Amino acid sequence: MNLNTQAGIKAIQLEKLQAGIEELQSSNLFYKSRLHEVNSWNDFYDLPFLTKAELVEDQQRTQPFGTNLTYPLGDYVRLHQTSGSSGGRPLRWLDTGKSWLWWTGLWANHIYKGAGITSEDRIFFAFSFGPFVGFWSAYAGAERLGAMVIPGGSMGSEQRVLAIKELEPTVLCSTPTYALRLAEVGAQMGIDLSKSSIKKTLHAGEPGASIPSTKRAIETAFGASVYDHTGMTELGPTGFTCSAGDGVHFIESEFIFEVIPIGADPDPRSTQSEGTGELVVTNLGRFCSPLIRYRTGDLVELSRNPCSCGSLFVKAVGGIQGRVDDMFTVRGINLYPTQVEEVLMRYSEIVNFQIRHEKIRHMDEVSLLLETRDGTDKVVEKVVLDLRHSFGVRIDCKCVPSGTLPRNEMKAKRVVHVQS
Repeated sequence: MNLNTQAGIKAIQLEKLQAGIEELQSSNLFYKSRLHEVNSWNDFYDLPFLTKAELVEDQQRTQPFGTNLTYPLGDYVRLHQTSGSSGGRPLRWLDTGKSWLWWTGLWANHIYKGAGITSEDRIFFAFSFGPFVGFWSAYAGAERLGAMVIPGGSMGSEQRVLAIKELEPTVLCSTPTYALRLAEVGAQMGIDLSKSSIKKTLHAGEPGASIPSTKRAIETAFGASVYDHTGMTELGPTGFTCSAGDGVHFIESEFIFEVIPIGADPDPRSTQSEGTGELVVTNLGRFCSPLIRYRTGDLVELSRNPCSCGSLFVKAVGGIQGRVDDMFTVRGINLYPTQVEEVLMRYSEIVNFQIRHEKIRHMDEVSLLLETRDGTDKVVEKVVLDLRHSFGVRIDCKCVPSGTLPRNEMKAKRVVHVQS
């Protein structure tokens, strides 16, 4: 496998794609009518986009798993499902034994390797037991790596803090929001997790670990190096943070990545291999339930500038920057929640926040609810001025009592749309 040149990577991608499409055309009901023979990249760019709405509709029409199954149902050994956090119906997704080995191999050989995590590490998983694939794939990948795995399954936050203190893991796996929650609970218990055994933290599920101020907050809270990871239940594990620490490399040996430029007509031939826009992904190692030219809804900036780590894989600068449909407008200024988070997390006084968005007389109005460490509103005016300086618009902020805003060990719900 020649991954030493861009041409070599492209050749590997096309070869895997051609082999997979040939199989899909013969046995996958969902894709039979969507695909044609691919002999070149021009043929690939003629293939249609796929959206999550189409997958949801397919699973509703043919319950419970839809028709995107290449093999008989008895060949599948694992079921996971999406969180449904964006308000839609969760997708159920199946894997065969072969595709599950593909998942765990990507964790062992790319995600953990990119973070410098080895068989000598002890990895604590602060996730609940459930259908969320992130826990299972990270756990199985760590087993494959040969590291010690420490499940935090049914534990509450206090129990997890005590487990970190007593079992001395070297790596924490969690969402970025929940890592900060653990540090908050630790402080309430009189346990300073910055002095714990944790040397590295690895995160997914939210953009936080690639947002500079949030990343610094986690680094300070744990006295550890912070790494990001990207992936989706229906796609697989797509990316990892390298030693440069300024973004996420996408694993181009196992996926094809494209962007639909912001403002461009989402035509299948309008995509680019770098630049800013909506991420489109094709997986190349999961043809049991594949996705070809899948519009993820994620906002990214893809760069092919040389990386100091030496990898030729394309980099998402700043990781996943948010959801394309999460953009809101304040006095004519377009903003994403990640931009607001970057400002708020500069303040150690702020422990949690929520963005409230509502329409008043057909205009977008946005305000922020803040929880502060000392329960006072002393930081509010500084935050308002900082937001105005950063974005050129005033955003009202209000402090709420401690514990008012929800805490989640999975994806945090940062934006609440208020019906007025």
